[in-house]
Amino acid sequence: MIVFDADGTLIGGESTDKESFEAAFKEVAGFALDEAFFSGLQEVTAQAIVHQALRAAAPEERRSKERAIRDGYLRRLRKAHDGNPASFWAVRGASALLRDLRDKGIPVAIATGDWRETITFKLGAAGIPLDGIPMATSSDFYSRAEIIAGAVEKAGRALHEAIYVGDGLWDLRACRMLGIPFMGVGARRELLRKAGARYILPSLDPAEFWRVKETVEMPNRRS
Repeated sequence: MIVFDADGTLIGGESTDKESFEAAFKEVAGFALDEAFFSGLQEVTAQAIVHQALRAAAPEERRSKERAIRDGYLRRLRKAHDGNPASFWAVRGASALLRDLRDKGIPVAIATGDWRETITFKLGAAGIPLDGIPMATSSDFYSRAEIIAGAVEKAGRALHEAIYVGDGLWDLRACRMLGIPFMGVGARRELLRKAGARYILPSLDPAEFWRVKETVEMPNRRS
């Protein structure tokens, strides 16, 4: 089966996305997230970012502020889209590849470090159909590895069957933890290659995907 990341993988619009998240965080937390904070993160999911940034707060306060940040973030995403309907878009090949996988009967899932409410909005704005696609998010789990494993489970498949397609170093780290193949795509391809990613997609065009997919070595089945 194929499990996809969302932001930067299936959809574009990361600059608007980042601005919206960081503004929502500052509004609730009272301080901004800087590059030093992001560069030190080992776990990059919406839930993990908020809880690491607010680690001095009590657990219930962190959870309450997480909900407030999520809601403010969604509000800003909607406003950005209202002002510019092209704020979020399907990356080249994404829709065609999802159709091709469906037509071939290959199971697909989405595993994203975003919250369910915000990623559902962005995928819809980009025209990515979600009907029948299992999805796990940062609303379900704290870590990216848990999110990926959760998406596979929701699809009713075993982890050893999964290949993950993503665009971040955090995606590559999670796949190494899980022992599953990773296919890198998007704007960070060279960074992924330097970090040791074996399988790099020039795009999600189906022909490119299948060309690289044929070279992927699957792990042995685990008991």
